[in-house]
Amino acid sequence: MTSKKKKKFDFSLWFFRISFIAILLILGGYLEFRGWVGFKYLKIGYQNTNELIKQQLNGYPMLLKPIVYKEIGVTIHKKDETYDSVVLMQGWFEDGLQLRLINKNGDIVNKWMIDFHEIWENPTHISPSKNIPKTRLNYHAQGMYIFEDGSIMTNVGNYGTVKMDKCGKVVWTVDRMTHHSINRDHDGSFWIPANQDYQKIDDDLLFGGVTRDKIKETAGRYENLLLNIDENGKVINEISVLRGLVDADMEYQIFDGLAIRKYDPTHINDIEIVNKALADKINDVNEYDLLVSIRQLHMLAIFDRYTGKIKWYKSGPWVRQHDPDIDQDGNISVFNNRNHGFFVNKQFGSNIINYDPLTDRSKIIYPLPKPSKRQLFYTDIEGSHQKLPNSNILIVETRRGRVIEVNQTGEIVWEYIQSYDNKRAALIEDAMCISPSYFKVKNWNCGEN
Repeated sequence: MTSKKKKKFDFSLWFFRISFIAILLILGGYLEFRGWVGFKYLKIGYQNTNELIKQQLNGYPMLLKPIVYKEIGVTIHKKDETYDSVVLMQGWFEDGLQLRLINKNGDIVNKWMIDFHEIWENPTHISPSKNIPKTRLNYHAQGMYIFEDGSIMTNVGNYGTVKMDKCGKVVWTVDRMTHHSINRDHDGSFWIPANQDYQKIDDDLLFGGVTRDKIKETAGRYENLLLNIDENGKVINEISVLRGLVDADMEYQIFDGLAIRKYDPTHINDIEIVNKALADKINDVNEYDLLVSIRQLHMLAIFDRYTGKIKWYKSGPWVRQHDPDIDQDGNISVFNNRNHGFFVNKQFGSNIINYDPLTDRSKIIYPLPKPSKRQLFYTDIEGSHQKLPNSNILIVETRRGRVIEVNQTGEIVWEYIQSYDNKRAALIEDAMCISPSYFKVKNWNCGEN
């Protein structure tokens, strides 16, 4: 029997291999720095392929988080202390992406399923086209408005707005890259945030090395718009948020926004209609102007509804806020998300802040001091709240799949929890209480009034 000789380590061969790899890395970095066209397209091809693989292989919807609350359904219901209502919700539940109307016992009254590919068979309005979702798990719903007849409007986040009848049949669509919120104006029209087509962004709005090609490589959400549509889904007017900041000479705010997320410097998430009480508190602000939440700048700003001029703004004390609501007294209540791991000298979690623009004073109205663990809530993104006629507050803990109603003493009087599966919480992006007397629907069964 002959024995095999031990192979001698070839130092020169390995030195050659390591040197070759190092040269390729250096060359690749140089070509990227110089913007060589061929390398750029190789890079884009790799990014697109990698994104496609992730979307195809991901077995559950985007944005889901592990379960925090083990219970399911209505876990607290103090009937004498809750607001008498049904609750409209939207998000990812165990049986799909939907809008869901439930009663306070947790029974489902109606559902509207959302399928992007059925709503838009040929979505030519999404630019760049690489952002079109590849599977039904790679999009989510944002913002909603329900009509008295049971028809409903919602945004498929960053992909468009759809109106459906009470049975889920599409009535019309807004073929623009809309997102986050839908709010009705006094004239019956609607205001909805939207993204500008990267090819239509004005040259003077490209700052700090931002180019259209770079925007195309990313999510393509650089310039946010305030979109005004009529009751039939036709665009009436559009206002550029970035243009408003530029015209107001907000250089440091734009700089900060670009530093936070270079290709998404504003990230607006709500447009509210200014009421008379708020207009009376701020000089030069008129009723029906637009209060806009600009998340990346931790800013609330009021825009002229016709010219797009910024008339007033306030940054903080909220951090990465959502859903500012204007109260009847002209104060503003804000869903203050805050950021996990960055709670400076304060308790954990998100909170609801009440702000008076006349006195420039703010206070946390929920949770109250020394809350129980159950009264705390947190969601790093999304989240909403609603002040109810009985002075309670409805709060949506989006990424933990929980909706609570709290009274003025901070007690939870109604709680609803859902999961997506046995590992992940449902994604409840928004919820609102609606009086049953609002609806003209006599029967929610399809084909009946």
